[in-house]
Amino acid sequence: MDDIARFYVKCVLWLGVSDPGYVSTYFGPERLREEALTVEVSPESVAGYAGELLATLDTIEPPSDDAQVRHAGLRGLVRALEARARGNLDFDAAFGIPAPEDDPGWFEGFHTALDGILPGSGDLAGRYRGFMAPFVVPPDRFFEVFVAAVAESRRRTAEHIMLPPGEGIEYLAREGRGRYLGGGQSLIRVNVDHPVTIDRILPLACSEAYPGRHTIRAVRDAVLVRGRDWIEHTIVPVASPFATITEGAARFGVEMAFPGADRTKFTEEILFPLAGLEPDDTVLLHSVNTITTDLVFSGTARIAAGLAAGTLPREEACGILKDVLLLTPEAAEVCLQSIEGFGAYPAAVSEGYRRVRDYVGTSGPQRWERFARILTAPLMPADLAGTP
Repeated sequence: MDDIARFYVKCVLWLGVSDPGYVSTYFGPERLREEALTVEVSPESVAGYAGELLATLDTIEPPSDDAQVRHAGLRGLVRALEARARGNLDFDAAFGIPAPEDDPGWFEGFHTALDGILPGSGDLAGRYRGFMAPFVVPPDRFFEVFVAAVAESRRRTAEHIMLPPGEGIEYLAREGRGRYLGGGQSLIRVNVDHPVTIDRILPLACSEAYPGRHTIRAVRDAVLVRGRDWIEHTIVPVASPFATITEGAARFGVEMAFPGADRTKFTEEILFPLAGLEPDDTVLLHSVNTITTDLVFSGTARIAAGLAAGTLPREEACGILKDVLLLTPEAAEVCLQSIEGFGAYPAAVSEGYRRVRDYVGTSGPQRWERFARILTAPLMPADLAGTP
């Protein structure tokens, strides 16, 4: 399996040349990258190689439970690689989950809930934007507010998860791309070009840093790469069964670090003053955020699936973002460009979040133990379908 894993990494690097959005990060041996990129390999050839790797995996009988976990993980990764290289929309292969079912009225419950709690009357999108306008964090204060949120989320995460020695993050302003660098180090991009409301700060800090993407990748680097020499985990493609769970866990991160009323309390007592905002209607703000977060994730999942399948025209997708997801025209265009860049990936995030949430649970002493197991096992979507 070491040989299969090494060649799998090369295949992902090759595909990343013709499919630039495919590789999220690579922190493996630089010699392997240089060795791979000395030649050009077409997507068709990568798909063929992936098929050969799957056939080879079929001949291997894992000798231990640990090897069986790795074998299953490699199979999932290689299947996802093959699907991406062939350019087909096989959700089960690409993400380890079924494609979302079509439901034309999926958003009605969200709109009804918002209509019942937002002040005023008339156009729902206008009422929502008007309510949120006073909560925009001033750009010159955003960094200070975000860093405070990251610091507290790290403190809370470290109480339950042993973070690798020397791990840490650096911040990028506007230019550059956030990514995991290896050795427990991450770059996080802090972009103040677009308005961010105060209710989004903690979810952003938790998903990007603690206990989200940075934590997940730093722990897997320490446990799986440096601890077990599983080189396949040194490269992170945007479409794989592991990406489904990782991104679902990242979104769930704020519910781990700030359960229940903790999120509202910390935002009101710490973040509002740092942002120079008045902490009015914080309970209502949290309720609105909860509804709109589910609305946006569910909506982008459906838009991504429709665009990837070719069944949803771009103009119609932009209309859904504005009229159904209640985004401003500017925010809708930014969101649409992001969806187009990642393909059907957002459709997997929502299902990954649901499975992580159901697996970990919303209360009880074993929540952090189960969350940590997701980081270190690592688990596939199918592993989270039943009782932990």
